[in-house]
Amino acid sequence: MELKLGNNKPGSGLNISTKEKSLLLLLAVVTMLWLFHKYVITPQELEIQRLKAEKASYEEEYMKMREILSKESTIRKEYAALLEDYGKTAGKYYSGDEQPELMYMINGIIDRSKLNIPGISFRETETAELEGIDAKLSGVSLAYRGSYSDLEKLLSQLRNNPRRVLIEELSIHREDAETLSGQVAFSAVTFGGKETEKDGYFYANEFTAQGKADPFEAFKGYAEAAEGNSGSWDEEKRLLLSDLESDAVYFMSIGSGVTGAVEKIPEGKFGRTSVRAEYYISAGYQPERAYVVLDDQNINIKYPPSSIGIWAYSYGYSPVTVGLRFQSQEGEKIDLKLSEGVNWVGWKYISASPTQDVNVYPLKLDRIYIELGPEKDDYGVLLFDRIEAEYTDNEESAENRDSFEFYVVQPGDTLRGISEKFYGTGSRYTSIAKDNGLPKNSAPEAGRILVIRK
Repeated sequence: MELKLGNNKPGSGLNISTKEKSLLLLLAVVTMLWLFHKYVITPQELEIQRLKAEKASYEEEYMKMREILSKESTIRKEYAALLEDYGKTAGKYYSGDEQPELMYMINGIIDRSKLNIPGISFRETETAELEGIDAKLSGVSLAYRGSYSDLEKLLSQLRNNPRRVLIEELSIHREDAETLSGQVAFSAVTFGGKETEKDGYFYANEFTAQGKADPFEAFKGYAEAAEGNSGSWDEEKRLLLSDLESDAVYFMSIGSGVTGAVEKIPEGKFGRTSVRAEYYISAGYQPERAYVVLDDQNINIKYPPSSIGIWAYSYGYSPVTVGLRFQSQEGEKIDLKLSEGVNWVGWKYISASPTQDVNVYPLKLDRIYIELGPEKDDYGVLLFDRIEAEYTDNEESAENRDSFEFYVVQPGDTLRGISEKFYGTGSRYTSIAKDNGLPKNSAPEAGRILVIRK
């Protein structure tokens, strides 16, 4: 039999035998297999080899990482040792360009000195090389006025400062037999950048609440105060000066040997929270202090109370002294020692009698201080809550009568507008007019001082 292709006309067809047909089919199959192997199997084999090599590389890297991690404790010890070495070196100098630590040091010297410092000026920072270190010299000039012994004390503090301070100039002028005046110029050696400021010793740990609590929510132990009172009284007739519920609290020290932190915790003697202060104090030749800063609390005391105190929680004995610091309107700092040594566990109300000299009032309570004596080291944690004042019967009635505040009339003010500003409603404008001897519908003159009932 013959297979003919074409139009089956004689002489025009292609005759293929069965054997030839089989060979053509076999050729087609072999060609397909070759193409499949070249374009499918071979690329996959190459990809598998690449993946195996990559796997081997990752396994080798993994083994190296495991070996490194197995030495983690050793690395941590080495890191801690390096940090300690760095701290010892950095501790001799000030850090950064803005020099907050330098200002804290100066503030501490002024606090401890009885000299009157009418002016402080900072000179432009100069570059220098000291003992192979690229450093900067931050110049400071202090004008002073006071006695010779007070000047000697100031110079001693500069000379014995644990960080490097170079006294460059000292001028002395005798005003009278007991009073000297002049100027002290010195430079503080600094190195490093702002990054070293972040972990500095001094002003740190501002607490910011993660969420705003409802300011109108009553807290535990809250008692509605009678109208006209400026505070609330407990069973012992102590006036509440501050419940320390504010979110803004700060830690501050005036020496490089003092570190610590302040935060708000949801545990308190009263209310929702208390102030937790942790401290580490290493005192040298003079006492050192850690401060809980109360500047934002606006705790103002207009009359001398019989005593002022604070609730403090202790976890055990400590040789530190706990006290309060006040500031007069003239800037004078007044300390009140509440407890010399801590020898209780749990909450305790500690108090003392402040100065009874009415001439120094009003006073602003701006610090809680924790002080340790010279040549001592100590660390610990204290909790603080509610600052209170106790008045005698006469003082109590005087404080209760003091239910007004002053307001200076601004251009465009009206009695209704002032009422809205202080009471949230304009309806109390008549009482403001009555308290100030004004007609109900009058417009008070700008600059007039009004008394506003609280």
